[in-house]
Amino acid sequence: MKLSNNERSPFTDIHRFNYLDLQRTGYLSTIGAANQRVIAQVPAGGAVSVACFYEVTGAGTATDITADVGVTAADPDDFIDALDVDGLTKAAYNTGDVLTTSGDDGTLYVNNSTSAVDVLMEINGTISSLTAGEWIIGLNIWDPGRFSI
Repeated sequence: MKLSNNERSPFTDIHRFNYLDLQRTGYLSTIGAANQRVIAQVPAGGAVSVACFYEVTGAGTATDITADVGVTAADPDDFIDALDVDGLTKAAYNTGDVLTTSGDDGTLYVNNSTSAVDVLMEINGTISSLTAGEWIIGLNIWDPGRFSI
């Protein structure tokens, strides 16, 4: 979902989902690997500065649910990598291969191409064992092209 009024939030895009969504046939599909869904796009020349995986309610009795978020279809772990969803306390920020919280190096994913790229979430584990859970993925996506009128 593209946010229209983000003055009070660092996020420009969010994706909210729950355990019933994950269990619904067709919600997750094979894009580059199994169990993926397109949740946003990074425009040509755009960038991503923040990625957050936020727990609204816990995963119930599940014990093996993991999540990746990124743009590399074969393994979308650029922004969030191998997150232990059922072990999440509340939120995880920038734990990926490109966006990282280690150090103050100002990491940033830049789509330096002439085409938009899809942002994917990948959820793995025994999804059918989920009995509860709701989550939000928040992204701060920069789009300088919107000013080139």
